[in-house]
Amino acid sequence: MTKLPTTFTALDLAGFKVDQSRQYTSVDREMVDTACAVLQKNRIGIVTRSVQSALKHIYGIGGSSDTICNLLKEWRQDNLSSLKQGKNDKDVVSAILEATDDGLLDEQDIPEEYLVVMRQMAVAGYRLAYQKADTSVSGDRIKTLASENDLMRQQLKDFPQLQLELNFYKNEHERQKAELKEAYINLNKQQLANSEQFKQQLDSLHQQRNDLENQLLQAHNKLVELESKESEHTGEISAGIQVEQFERELASKNQQVQSLQVEVESLKSQLAEFKSNGQSAKPSANKNGVTTKK
Repeated sequence: MTKLPTTFTALDLAGFKVDQSRQYTSVDREMVDTACAVLQKNRIGIVTRSVQSALKHIYGIGGSSDTICNLLKEWRQDNLSSLKQGKNDKDVVSAILEATDDGLLDEQDIPEEYLVVMRQMAVAGYRLAYQKADTSVSGDRIKTLASENDLMRQQLKDFPQLQLELNFYKNEHERQKAELKEAYINLNKQQLANSEQFKQQLDSLHQQRNDLENQLLQAHNKLVELESKESEHTGEISAGIQVEQFERELASKNQQVQSLQVEVESLKSQLAEFKSNGQSAKPSANKNGVTTKK
């Protein structure tokens, strides 16, 4: 048996009585039974989604997943009970009991009907297990979705506050961005101004250095001139000292000459006196011919 689809584009509602003029506001068990019967007739797999689609197609309302899941679970339990009460199942059980009375059973002795029914039961059991699993998974999925929905609702409650905070941080970011841009522009202007000022200061320092070099050159030339004058003055001083020394020596010589002149004059005077005395006291001879001094 091929696997049945779970989606459809249209349903054949022939043989089913549906009040199309009624406005349905909720889903009950009877509506689910009708939807499942319609799906079986149209060879559509019965799962939660297909039942919701069938209800919406037939009655104009799909119902909540939680409600459909519970009603579909009840429908499957009742359908399983109906299958268990079939006449063929009772005949097969009787055949099995009759074949196992002696305790010996060969495979060839197993009735073909039993094998067919067991195969059908296996298929039906698998389908029921699949349906139960689908119902269980759908129920768990519904619980998960409900939890996620509650969480989302809680988050949505905080959404206005979060939106306000987001707008605040966004505005704060824009403000700080504008301030940073303005500060960057001012910094560039300040750096440019500092650069011009630094250039002016550098030019001024160069000019001062040139002035100092000129002043140094002038001072050096003046120093050379002063050194030359000092050398000349030193020479003049040395010459003056030599003149003074010569004058002192000359004065000393003059004094010596004067002293010698005094001595000469004294000697001249003594000589003159001596000469004078010599002439007045010439020696006379006596009778004996001896010269005597007076």
